[in-house]
Amino acid sequence: MEQVYVKKTMYINSNYIKKALKILDAKTEKEAVNKALDIIVEEDEIIKAHKEIGGTNSIEQVYK
Repeated sequence: MEQVYVKKTMYINSNYIKKALKILDAKTEKEAVNKALDIIVEEDEIIKAHKEIGGTNSIEQVYK
């Protein structure tokens, strides 16, 4: 997927950012947010593939 970046101004839970920085070993908040979004998109693709082969979707329930 082509990477196109857009500038956004938003309020984000600072505790989540601090945890994401550590968990994702990110150097900046922007890097942490982008890595977290990458993970979510990849997980969605995995869930869709899993459904196509007849698996259950219990992981998906976490995001809804």
